[in-house]
Amino acid sequence: MTKTTQPVTTAKAIQRNFFVLFTLVTLMIGIAVVGVVGVQLVRERQQESVQLLSSLKRSIIDDRPDWNEWRKSSTINTKNTYVRVHNAKIGEVPGTYYSKGTQKFLTHKRIEMPIFSAVSYVHDVGFVYYRSGTRLGIKSEIWLSLNSVTTILLSVIVTVAVLLLIGITIGGYLITLIAQKLTRPLAHLSQVAQAQSETNNDYAEPLPTPATPVEAQQLATSFNKLLATINAKNQQEKAFVDNAAHELRTPIAVILGHSKLIQRRGADHPEIVAHSVDFITDEATRMQQLVNQLLVLSRADRAQPELSYINLSDIVFETVEEERAVLPQTISVTGDQAAIAYTNADNVQQILRALIDNAGKYSPKDSLIQVQLATTAANITISIKDQGTGIPADEREHVFDRFYRGNDARDQRIDGTGLGLSIAKRLATLNRIGLSLAPVEPTGTVFTLTFANPKQGMADSASPSGAVGN
Repeated sequence: MTKTTQPVTTAKAIQRNFFVLFTLVTLMIGIAVVGVVGVQLVRERQQESVQLLSSLKRSIIDDRPDWNEWRKSSTINTKNTYVRVHNAKIGEVPGTYYSKGTQKFLTHKRIEMPIFSAVSYVHDVGFVYYRSGTRLGIKSEIWLSLNSVTTILLSVIVTVAVLLLIGITIGGYLITLIAQKLTRPLAHLSQVAQAQSETNNDYAEPLPTPATPVEAQQLATSFNKLLATINAKNQQEKAFVDNAAHELRTPIAVILGHSKLIQRRGADHPEIVAHSVDFITDEATRMQQLVNQLLVLSRADRAQPELSYINLSDIVFETVEEERAVLPQTISVTGDQAAIAYTNADNVQQILRALIDNAGKYSPKDSLIQVQLATTAANITISIKDQGTGIPADEREHVFDRFYRGNDARDQRIDGTGLGLSIAKRLATLNRIGLSLAPVEPTGTVFTLTFANPKQGMADSASPSGAVGN
């Protein structure tokens, strides 16, 4: 049976991490305080042992200590102090002298501390501090009880522990409040996003943007930009479907109408059959063209073209020759005869066909369509200029929209689906080709394709600053 892991919220993660950090810092401070106090107390006892040893040496009379004199002359309490004096002077009989209770003290079991060898624990006595000294063959040893030190140290430990518990409790509460305050904007954004995801609206409302913290504000702003892009895409797709259905409805209605006409009256009036078949064929052809363009546009949305170095001049001349066979206008080609670009040849040819076909639809049959190829140090441009009626200023920004057709196209009943320029724009974007339009005086429009000149990149890589030395 697998154990499910509960998801950890940002607030919980902040609480846990800050609580662990706060606890460690608090414990380190507590340990430092106890350590400093303990070391200070031990040092004081160490100084006391030095003073006691000095006074003991002064109290030795006739090579033996005078305990009463030592206790009277000592400024330090000697009640819990144990002393042993060993006389090893040459020429005299060695003798060992003990203060009151020392012999019994030395019989107790003793455990020395591993780090502080001068400190040991004696059974039934407690912790003691040991110090020794030798003068003129007389060795003096002193054991000072550390019971007073341990008592003070225990009091300090208890006090620090209580303060630590209080600090951890208060700190944990404050950390919880701070974590909730910091994550409240994120939680609110999550709730709003969850509520919107449960609705069936086609349009997603923007998320509320909190003033603080900055990260939450930036996150909400980024999400709103993403939602705006998604909303725009949804609207485009909805409009695309509506327009496609509208464009397909007309030929389907014509085909159905003439089919029913043939069914009703074809037997009695055979002359209408050929006429209706012509209509059916024309509309079916138009519908096939529309479906093919929709497929091209759909593939272009998902395509990743294979790029290579191609001769644009060859592509331009080949495409123009094909268009001359189907368009009544005169098409001229001028410009560079050897322009090289890094792009996809098939996509460039599709773009050129769409632009030249568009020029042929909106230009008089006896007019001139000019195709010009120009090369500069940075760019290569192909311009297609017609002598048509031109595009009004308020329509220019929409000419690349899917299914968009200008007023002139609708008024003059010019054939088309409104997808040619959309396909050209999409293919240009995929191939990193600039595509723009501009009016021509007095009448007409010029579409311009802009390619990066690969020779400029080659020149930059071959320059001394870009060279790699051996």
